[in-house]
Amino acid sequence: MPRIDRISALHDDLLVNILSQVPTKDAVTTMVLSKRWALVWTMVPKLEYEDTSKEGGKNLWRLVDKSLQLHKAPVLESMHIQAERQFTDDADVGKCVSYAVDHNVREISLIIPSFILPSQPKILLLPSNFYTSKTLVNLTLSCSALVVDVPSLACFPLLQTLALLNVVFNDESSHARLLANCPALSYLHVIRYYSDNVTRFIVKVPSLKSFTYTDNHERYSAMPLVLDSPGLQHLSIFDYGDLGSIQNMPHLETAYVGHLVPQPNDKFLRSFSSVGSLHLRLMDVECFSAINFPRLMKFKLHLFKPSFSELRPGYSEYCSLEPLMLFLHNSPVLKVLTISYGVGLYYEDLPLSWNQQSSVPGCLLAHLEIFVWDKFGGRRRQERECVAYIFANSKCLKTATVLPRCSYRLEEIVEDIKSLYRVSASSQLITHSDSTNP
Repeated sequence: MPRIDRISALHDDLLVNILSQVPTKDAVTTMVLSKRWALVWTMVPKLEYEDTSKEGGKNLWRLVDKSLQLHKAPVLESMHIQAERQFTDDADVGKCVSYAVDHNVREISLIIPSFILPSQPKILLLPSNFYTSKTLVNLTLSCSALVVDVPSLACFPLLQTLALLNVVFNDESSHARLLANCPALSYLHVIRYYSDNVTRFIVKVPSLKSFTYTDNHERYSAMPLVLDSPGLQHLSIFDYGDLGSIQNMPHLETAYVGHLVPQPNDKFLRSFSSVGSLHLRLMDVECFSAINFPRLMKFKLHLFKPSFSELRPGYSEYCSLEPLMLFLHNSPVLKVLTISYGVGLYYEDLPLSWNQQSSVPGCLLAHLEIFVWDKFGGRRRQERECVAYIFANSKCLKTATVLPRCSYRLEEIVEDIKSLYRVSASSQLITHSDSTNP
């Protein structure tokens, strides 16, 4: 009994939809099935190219070039190009992007990892029509050979999501011109490359709701971030430089800040006073001052101690916990508190200092429900007394988790933790030995 080809009997629109779900390389191969399939793939509105061949990137760019010559869809929804290996001279990135823009593309993703570029890569420039796309909604550019040169008449009226990962800008103001001409931008992700030539990275976007920023420049370099986007709701920053030029964000809901500089001042923290959930990664907590956090309900502090080789003149090897208590006094509705730390070479424990407090923060007395101390050393009186203080004064505590950092004297440390008095008798205590239980 002959087999019936039911798939080929389907309507063109349905076949095109099916081929839109697979990489373009696979969609193109269907043209050899029969005359019925010869031109179906050419109407696919989504083009996705990924280099998975052992030969390198040359085959990828040949496929891109040939398929674009045959492609006939009047409107292109998306174009995704990702090279995993060798970047070759056959690549005509500008031609690909220009084709996509001419076909009213809504999404472009160009990802060429920096480590696969040759030692002297050619400079890639985007075509002029790219900077006036009226249809682009989502854009990802990731390539250290890509130079973004934004003209004065650039305009992206519909762009909502933008990722600039390891790109280089033509001049100091190109990035600012780009952002200024994205009136609908709501999400921005920036990773700055080591050869980035922008001294002050300015982000002034009234419509921005979410911003992720990573600066990979040399540690403690003076490459400040200037942030003035009062509509921000979610913010993530990892930076070794100056964060003193961040304006107030009254609608901020969540924030992560990795600010690994010796003795940071409190200027950057003032901009986060309205946040509801805050995660800080710092070298010390001296920057905690009389800043109020009236809406803060969830706080995680990760203390990082550098190795001796990273210590700078005037930097104390001790970390005082007294400013943390001041922070808790100024966070009256805090419900979740997590403390964790990491240390560099030659440190077995993070050196801490602690003195008994004369008054109890209001959040401990009336609001704190979850307390976590991760990587508890267990060898120092100061650390133990701080945990004991929180246990003894957190009247609403539901769950307390204390996880020892190492297995040395583990049973002794766990028993000592369990012996500490908890004013909330109904609270659950979780230690390292219990943490694998549900």
